[in-house]
Amino acid sequence: ALCGACCLHVGGMAAPPAWTTLPPAWTTPPVVGRCGEPCWGENPHDAVVSAVEKVNIFLFGSAALLFARLLMRLGRPSGVSTVVSGMRMRQILVVCLLVANLVRCLSFIAEVASQDGIALPLMDHFTATQLPWLWNLVVLMPALVFLSAFSVMVLFWAQLHYTSTIVALPLLDCLFICVNLACYLLVAAIVVTTFVLHAYNHLRIYMICIIGFLNVLVAVSFFYYGLMAVLDLKDAARKKWSGKRLVERIIVLIVVCPVGLLVRGGCYLAWGLSVRQHSQQLIDLVLCVSSEWLPSLAALVALNPLQQGTRGRVESFNDDSTDSEPLLQDEQPTPPPRFAGTPGQTWKQLYPQPEQQDA
Repeated sequence: ALCGACCLHVGGMAAPPAWTTLPPAWTTPPVVGRCGEPCWGENPHDAVVSAVEKVNIFLFGSAALLFARLLMRLGRPSGVSTVVSGMRMRQILVVCLLVANLVRCLSFIAEVASQDGIALPLMDHFTATQLPWLWNLVVLMPALVFLSAFSVMVLFWAQLHYTSTIVALPLLDCLFICVNLACYLLVAAIVVTTFVLHAYNHLRIYMICIIGFLNVLVAVSFFYYGLMAVLDLKDAARKKWSGKRLVERIIVLIVVCPVGLLVRGGCYLAWGLSVRQHSQQLIDLVLCVSSEWLPSLAALVALNPLQQGTRGRVESFNDDSTDSEPLLQDEQPTPPPRFAGTPGQTWKQLYPQPEQQDA
């Protein structure tokens, strides 16, 4: 601190007069204070953003209801191991897409409720400076859930491709689980670190960079293994399901989903690496529709195509030769008829006879 106007005598000599005010070249540091009103989102009072969010609530809520209806129609898989494996994979994919659409719908509901002045119980535990951190977490976490759901489809295409090429990969499921778990652990570490270190504004930059990279990775993998699946199923699908357009449905799926993921991944990487930050909320809402809702709709059409006929009008059990067919069938295949035999009757292999080994 500077002295007053009095002179200090040191060793009998008068000290030079001290400044009572700051020199003209110096500036007073601004007073740092807390914002008076908590803010939620970038444009909390934008009518256009609020209207788009309400439309997205309807879209994702309707998609969640359709996936729930499809899940109830699937039932419990039964039959041989290949059919059970394919139907179980189909159920897992439907459950993942159902959860992803439901989480995104709840995220939009929380945003709209907060912008309309409805106090959420969770917001009472956060200060005004922590609310942007919470908002970024609520907005961006559903994107990770959608990436996990689409990675299930990538796993299915990869299993189909390697099975068709007779390449045994017993640890493919384990690799899929470990990669998803590692991504969630990385995001959890970033969330906790930014909160503990009070770096609330850094969470969005880290999250959009990670989500952008994962979108590009899943898009490339989805397109590659999906294209391999189309080539593997091309001949078989035209012979068995000529009227159901199996190949066309898969092509639509492997085009819509990767394109949407690539567009979102490119935008997120550009935002994360840019120096100047602009308002991105409205663009992000459009990206949610193009990279989440549209691929979900394409997957719903591929898993449950609209066709004429009753529930029992399905393919024969004897025509199922790959694990991919139960995933794309309309209903679960009916088991083959069993012929009743007389008591004690057994079956014996006539040709070829097994080689007899010497005792």
